[in-house]
Amino acid sequence: MALGALSENWLFKELGDAHWKMICDGLNTKSYNLKNDTHDRLYATFVRIQLDSRPSLKAFRENAECHLDGEIERFGNAMYFSKVTLKSDEAIATGRLMTTFSVRDLTDNTKLAKGEPEVSHNMVAQVTKLPQIGSEYRLLKKKVLEQLVFDDYVFDLDMNTKPIFEMSYNLNPYYDINGVNLLYFAAYPIINDFCEAQYFNTLENLPSRWEQSYYTTYKDVFYYANCNPSDQLTYRLHQCKRLDTDSYLVSSSISRNSDDAIIARVFSVKTKK
Repeated sequence: MALGALSENWLFKELGDAHWKMICDGLNTKSYNLKNDTHDRLYATFVRIQLDSRPSLKAFRENAECHLDGEIERFGNAMYFSKVTLKSDEAIATGRLMTTFSVRDLTDNTKLAKGEPEVSHNMVAQVTKLPQIGSEYRLLKKKVLEQLVFDDYVFDLDMNTKPIFEMSYNLNPYYDINGVNLLYFAAYPIINDFCEAQYFNTLENLPSRWEQSYYTTYKDVFYYANCNPSDQLTYRLHQCKRLDTDSYLVSSSISRNSDDAIIARVFSVKTKK
C-alpha cells in the first residue's frame, strides 16, 4: 500500500517478476543462465507495460486477499508478451507486458544491444502475428501513429508543440537503479508520477495534494532506452485533459539530459474514484 492505495511501484515489480518467471519456466533455465549464441549474458528488457485498473488502484484495500494469474506467448524467439491479472473482491488490475532481450555494455547503459537466447527447447506458445501491443509500440516509435486509443481514452501523440510543463529530475541511485546499474523498469512510472505531481500541485482548483487525491486507472509506459546512474533526466508534460469532474488524462515523456534522447513516453488516466 502507498498513499492510501495499492502501491504502483510494488505492482509493476510484481507484474514484472511474474512475466520474467514465466519466461524462465518456458525456457527451463535460471535467469542468470540466459545467454546468446556467443555466450553473452542476456537481460529481459521491458519495452511496454500497459496497466488497466478498475475502478482504480485506490479500490484495493488493506488486508484484501488478492489472486495473481498470468499467461505468456512469444513472437519469434526474442519478443515475449504476457497478460497478468491481480484480482481482489473490490478491484482488478490487468497488466500487459512486452519484453525483448538485451546484451549490456558494461561501461555505457545507452548502448544496449538486442539479442536472442540460445536454448534447446522453448515451451512458450508462439504466435504467428505480432500482437497489437507490439505493433502499436513499433508505430509509435516510428512516429507514424497519430493517436493512441484504449477503450474511451484517446491520447494525442503530437510532441511538436511546447510542453505544458517540464522539470529536471536527479536520479536516486538507492531507489531508481537496479542490481546491474540500469535504470529500473519499475522506476520509470514513479519518476513520471513524482514530476507530474509537481505540476498539478501548482493548480489552484485541486482540493488537496495531487498524489493524495488522484489514483491510477490506466498507465501505459513505452520504454525506449536506458541511462547511466550519473545521468540527469528531464520530464515533459505534453497533454493534460480533464475527462470529467473526477478524472484527468495525461501524456508525458522522460529524456536523458546527456543527449536529450527520449527514454520513455507515459500515458496515464488518474481518477479520484
